[in-house]
Amino acid sequence: MLYQLSYSPGLPGQCTRGAGYSQIMAGRQPRSSLGALFLLLAAIFAGGAFASAASNSGSVAHWVVAVAAGAIALWFVGLCVRAFRAG
Repeated sequence: MLYQLSYSPGLPGQCTRGAGYSQIMAGRQPRSSLGALFLLLAAIFAGGAFASAASNSGSVAHWVVAVAAGAIALWFVGLCVRAFRAG
């Protein structure tokens, strides 16, 4: 809504962006907490991949789940590293 209103045609004195808007939006983003969340999700998916691979059923479905969960865990690790570098 704010994005759409900031490009509205000339409404003098009724700007949606106040004087301190740029300072508030330019503040530090909470990247470390985002990185911690991605690290937690990566650990959960890695645990699921390990549990699925370690099961003794010999089913192909377990290996498919293990590979998929491992790939998602690696993806979350990459997001975690990127979040910690940016913050």
